[in-house]
Amino acid sequence: MKILYGINATGNGHLSRARVIISKLKERGHIVECILSGRNDDKLFDLNDFKPFIIKKGFTFSKSNGKINYIKTFFKIDLIQFVKDIFSIKKTYDLVITDFEPVSAYYSKLQKIPCFGIGHQYSFYLKIPMTFKMRITKIFFPYIYTPIKNVIASHFTHFNQPILPPFISEGIRKSSHKANSSDNILVYLAWEDIKNMISIFNQIENHQFDYYCNVEKEKNIGNVTLKPFSEDGFKKDLVQNKFLLTNGGFQLPAEALHIGKIILCKPLNGQPEQEHNAKILNDLNYATISNDIDVDTINNWLHTGKKIKIDFPDPTELIIRIIENKNNDLKKEIDEIWQIK
Repeated sequence: MKILYGINATGNGHLSRARVIISKLKERGHIVECILSGRNDDKLFDLNDFKPFIIKKGFTFSKSNGKINYIKTFFKIDLIQFVKDIFSIKKTYDLVITDFEPVSAYYSKLQKIPCFGIGHQYSFYLKIPMTFKMRITKIFFPYIYTPIKNVIASHFTHFNQPILPPFISEGIRKSSHKANSSDNILVYLAWEDIKNMISIFNQIENHQFDYYCNVEKEKNIGNVTLKPFSEDGFKKDLVQNKFLLTNGGFQLPAEALHIGKIILCKPLNGQPEQEHNAKILNDLNYATISNDIDVDTINNWLHTGKKIKIDFPDPTELIIRIIENKNNDLKKEIDEIWQIK
């Protein structure tokens, strides 16, 4: 098949999952071309696996001090450019796959091409526990943002629904690095103010922080090492570091649970999906949740946080089977991967 694969580049989890699925599809002889949207190309890295690709503007949230700024987000929306981006796709495809990427989703709808949505966001199509805010927001998110019918959903657990386990890359599953061999704290807080975070971390005694952020080269500030984004470097620290401090995304906490990390999750205030993820992690006792990051919060977490390890089964081959057999009902196979009785 000739496949158009759309990837929402606002989060590295989308890129991480798509990287492996695209590789598997290419290995099986499919022709895959990619769209990446939602992030400036100067802030994207390690893109060889996605070639050939084009970058479109798409949509993204504006943030301010760890919260979504809805006014700025609204004024950043460029509907004219969005429509131009859809109509700029001149090639024809047998199938479209969208990892929560809107340009490809609307292109498939316009051209009436079959489309699969892959990712955690599509679990909101199903009957799962949700916060009140998420129930309201799901009308837009994902029904309008990426309006598709066929979904390949994932979550931390199945909720007795046709939901797959989280995708965990082979770089994590087969890592040669010793898991949790370092007492360092891995930090990925893409939505927080860096200077404020460094000021807080510098007050935490006897702990080192590996902070991945938008810097050109590695830099030490007291007990904080600022590190540029790198697929290999980040995965190495993710495996080795005992602690993870992150926002309320889905992919990274899932990978951390698979390895067996002690997790502190601070959801992005005002972002319904992150608040939902945090609630589920809390309800399952998989992570410590806090709406604020301060010295007391971190110190309490370091002393009381629990290591949780979940051996998520690998859904990759089943994802490929679903894509290649789009007219078949594979709910039984989805149940079996969780070993549901």
